[in-house]
Amino acid sequence: MIDVLGPEKRRRRSVQEKIAIVQQSFEPGMTVSLVARQHGVAASQLFL
Repeated sequence: MIDVLGPEKRRRRSVQEKIAIVQQSFEPGMTVSLVARQHGVAASQLFL
């Protein structure tokens, strides 16, 4: 059985939050895809 949920609402992030997320991808041992997954965004959204 597959449960169909309603559409997810977009999360609005401040500029400071966006910068912090991008900075995480530059930390040793972190990858863009890992950081993206942790924050629920597509990896392509983290590129500047």
